[in-house]
Amino acid sequence: MKKLLFSLLFVLCFAVQAQALTTAKGGVNVLPEPLPESPGQLIYEEMGCPICHGHQGGGDGFMAEGLDPKPRNFTDFKVMSRLSDMTMAHSIRNGIPGTGMPAWNLTDNQINDVIAYIKTFLADSQTTIGVCLNEKRVVDVRNLDLDKNFAVGTDQQQFLKVASKGNRVLIEPKDINVMRHFRKTRKSLVRTHVLVNGEEVDSDSALIVVRIRDCIK
Repeated sequence: MKKLLFSLLFVLCFAVQAQALTTAKGGVNVLPEPLPESPGQLIYEEMGCPICHGHQGGGDGFMAEGLDPKPRNFTDFKVMSRLSDMTMAHSIRNGIPGTGMPAWNLTDNQINDVIAYIKTFLADSQTTIGVCLNEKRVVDVRNLDLDKNFAVGTDQQQFLKVASKGNRVLIEPKDINVMRHFRKTRKSLVRTHVLVNGEEVDSDSALIVVRIRDCIK
């Protein structure tokens, strides 16, 4: 009798769920949200990151209001320009003391997937290049579907000269200023950023991370 009752309850629950799925417009089943498009997005959502950081990475999840300090806004260029991959990986792996950010037990590959997804909140396309002090580089952006007269900018004009020509972004370190910085700080690396499509990053923009090294080529 108990087995029969359990079976009837199971069938009833299944029927209710099936009915709920078929009550969408036009009788077509519709999931509440689109399926994740990348492994990083799947992990980001399954870990519950949107609760604090928001589904679009704006730091405006429904729990963000009660947190102090506030969750990081991954769509803010100033925030992301100071946030290296190593720092993000450390925060994910170990958490951030004194904040609402917990530690997550993820593999290195999973952490890299999450970081790659987080970067998409700032720009659709990103790349990292390394240049020496006296080296000029060209980045082809023809696949980004930009306007013919797209704009470029940099967050540290004292270190980098950028320009656009045709489908290319021209990048050249200001070697004298960079060398002075190296001598003053006793460092051998400067991390700068080039924004493609203007000062404000939008859905059609790209971000080029430029690592200027203390070398001659």
